Amino acid sequence: FEDIKTVADSNMQGTFNVLEFCRENKCNLIYSASSSKFGDGNENLSPYAWMKSKMVELIKNYHQWYNLEYEICYFFNVYGPGQISSGEYATVIGIFENAVENNEPIPIIGDGDQERDFTHVDDITLGLYKIYKKSLRNKEYFLGTGENHTILKVALMFSNNIKHLPKKVGERKSSIIPSNKNNQKIGWKSQIKLKEYIKQLKVSETF
Repeated sequence: FEDIKTVADSNMQGTFNVLEFCRENKCNLIYSASSSKFGDGNENLSPYAWMKSKMVELIKNYHQWYNLEYEICYFFNVYGPGQISSGEYATVIGIFENAVENNEPIPIIGDGDQERDFTHVDDITLGLYKIYKKSLRNKEYFLGTGENHTILKVALMFSNNIKHLPKKVGERKSSIIPSNKNNQKIGWKSQIKLKEYIKQLKVSETF
């Protein structure tokens, strides 16, 4: 909410610039959309969710207006190597890993009963590759596992040392994957389980 101008510059102006490049150079576009669009069935929960949703509309309009070929890929809480683990834009799993590494309590928002679907970055990259190779043209894909976890349950997979923080404005309660057969058509399904990923961390030097 405080960085709304940065969000707008990146997601709205940035996406427009890419669309114009694709139109002028006759490029196909693979767009990384956000699952935040489906949070609690309300795309207006935050500036980010709203802008990402509107950019999906803009891409589809570019198809209608300029015959732009596209693929829209929704990401669901991507985690794994290279994730941001500190700062305002840190990921949930990155924050939890960082807390454990530094012997600090794991911070969770509110009571932690909000649900999320977590997808490993290796599954995401495989999905994007398959979408590129087996393009269905102008379709949507939902790169999630289909398995929701509460934030509290995930935190407890790491440690019992939990710290509850005040609720945030715009915090969505649920994570929803709409019904869609396009994932099957390209032969993609997530393979890496969050619980197994955390187990591997615990037996590594990190934990």
